[in-house]
Amino acid sequence: MQFKTNAKCAHCEATILEGMRSRFPNAQWSMDLNTADKVLEVHGLPEDAEHAAKVEAAIAETGFKGAWIQR
Repeated sequence: MQFKTNAKCAHCEATILEGMRSRFPNAQWSMDLNTADKVLEVHGLPEDAEHAAKVEAAIAETGFKGAWIQR
């Protein structure tokens, strides 16, 4: 799954990734700040609305915004 975020810098990326790894430790997380959407990507979670909502809520808990990019 991929999520558009409002991250702006490496510190933002580190904060988000730390939050995601603590909340979903069995998933693999990466982030690309070089794209316009500052995409957060996860592997290892089912790609459905329920899990997307949980990830969006976890992103919000880190102080950032995230929106699921549905394919």
